[in-house]
Amino acid sequence: MKHFLAILSLVTASAAAQPLHFGLRGGFAFQDVIDSRGNLRAASKHWTLGPTAELSLPFGFAAGADLLYRRLEYQDPGANTANSWTVPLLVKYHLPGDGARYYLEAGPSFRSLGNLPRIEGNATKGLALGAGVRFGAGLARFSMGLRYSRYGQGRGLDVNAPAGAFRTKENQLDLLFGLTF
Repeated sequence: MKHFLAILSLVTASAAAQPLHFGLRGGFAFQDVIDSRGNLRAASKHWTLGPTAELSLPFGFAAGADLLYRRLEYQDPGANTANSWTVPLLVKYHLPGDGARYYLEAGPSFRSLGNLPRIEGNATKGLALGAGVRFGAGLARFSMGLRYSRYGQGRGLDVNAPAGAFRTKENQLDLLFGLTF
């Protein structure tokens, strides 16, 4: 038990001594979050933006989270809007090197879609995988990368659902940029 407490205190002290970085992350999706059928048409803006936080850990690892907002638009037949929030909780590994540091990231991702009527198969839980590069080592750090998210099907799809219904897409690919301090 003494050895376990000693190891736990070393890991805790090491994590507490590492810097915590806050900033903004934003970017562009390569496709819409929602898929429409019938007379409903998705016409969303493909940008996303929100706060980010990252805790640097020993041996090139980091733990981070984003809170990304995306405005969704659809025609029903008039123009309407909805909100999408995505929260990925990621573990990152920064490859060794000087200057630009390449990284790999993975972790669970959670998505919420609000104000969206007639939705079926709302996929809210998934897995995010990504890769990118980070520049800077002082106060400001700039990063850019690709993030692929795969969401489960959520509620089962009703094959007898009316033609005017939305369905969330299971795959999402984003090009993201970050600025942290």
